Amino acid sequence: MQVVRQLATEHQEPAFIYAWSLVEATLRLVVEKEKLSLQRVDPLYLVKQLVTEGVISKSDYNLLMNALQLRNATVHGFKTTQLTQKSVYELIEITEQLLQGLHTGEETD
Repeated sequence: MQVVRQLATEHQEPAFIYAWSLVEATLRLVVEKEKLSLQRVDPLYLVKQLVTEGVISKSDYNLLMNALQLRNATVHGFKTTQLTQKSVYELIEITEQLLQGLHTGEETD
């Protein structure tokens, strides 16, 4: 995560895409840990199912949905003024929280 933080100071777009890939991979790990059977694994479906199942909070859902819109715009070459260093840090934070939950769950299982 430190690499993404460093990258975000001067290169928000690549840092954001990298951070998104980390959060998306982490969401798939959460699905696996929760033993959820999902029909698809695309990011929109993942986020919606995780909030529906109560695995992520409504505020995390909102943050991830906003981030997904930024991700789509960025990877398709659209410039967005909404993409900031804070956007990257928010993704890093939610990824770290989800990973912490995974590790905490392992200790109690």
